Amino acid sequence: MALDRAKLGALAQVVARDLDDIPDLPDYKAPHPGVYKLKVEKVESREIKNKSAIVIEYSVVDVIQLNEAEDANDPNVVPGNMFSEAFWFNDADRIETTLGAMKKKYSGLSEALGTKNLLEILDKMEGMLVKCIVTNRVDNEGKTDEHGKIRVYASTMEMVPAV
Repeated sequence: MALDRAKLGALAQVVARDLDDIPDLPDYKAPHPGVYKLKVEKVESREIKNKSAIVIEYSVVDVIQLNEAEDANDPNVVPGNMFSEAFWFNDADRIETTLGAMKKKYSGLSEALGTKNLLEILDKMEGMLVKCIVTNRVDNEGKTDEHGKIRVYASTMEMVPAV
């Protein structure tokens, strides 16, 4: 059954493009441990599986230093790749721990952003270039990716404005 172009209306003009003219989406891959220059792409609140979270999305701008055992040609360290971090606010007993983790992670940006208020830091950091250490952790529930490998998540630390 063919696609009814008339039903698509104006959307048909949007979709009628050569694949070579459509930009590729970045890959979402956890960079390997090391030091990176990142761009803070998005800071937003989300509901994920009925849980409140603040999600920060990053894109890799440059690889400054990989840990010794890592391969600089690995696709997980390619500039342009993206990853995100989520901070969960669904457990009242853990909110202070979550806020403490965010304080530790983002306090290095406070002077450059002109505020010590965490909400204001989060508001102002979108679009900012930062330098930080990236570490990895494996999924604690054993979830796997599309290739059957245990999922790996990236975490940032010691974030400062990039120069």
